Amino acid sequence: MDWAALKSKRGRAAYDAETRELHVKFPGSQPVKHADIPQHVYQNLLETDDPHFYYKYYIAPSRVTPGRRRPFSVVSYGLKLVFLLIACSLLTANDLDPGRDGTFEASELSSN
Repeated sequence: MDWAALKSKRGRAAYDAETRELHVKFPGSQPVKHADIPQHVYQNLLETDDPHFYYKYYIAPSRVTPGRRRPFSVVSYGLKLVFLLIACSLLTANDLDPGRDGTFEASELSSN
């Protein structure tokens, strides 16, 4: 896979026709891999006068995310849920504390 300069001279792109993977590199950033990109999209990127605009609106949404990230995210959401449930149970337990004389206060709903 060979890297080609974009028209703006501030970026490079490489395309693998067999796997339909596109790699794009702009100054100051790491190369980004994109999956299932048609060859005409790669050709348009090379020929456009504004590759940043073309990339942002036509290619960037197909960015491939690392596979390791998803399990960490699930664990993170699981921990957040556990902490939320603990906080809710503590708040509920505080509402049921007995009054100063050791007895529970009558609810306003039961007095009606």
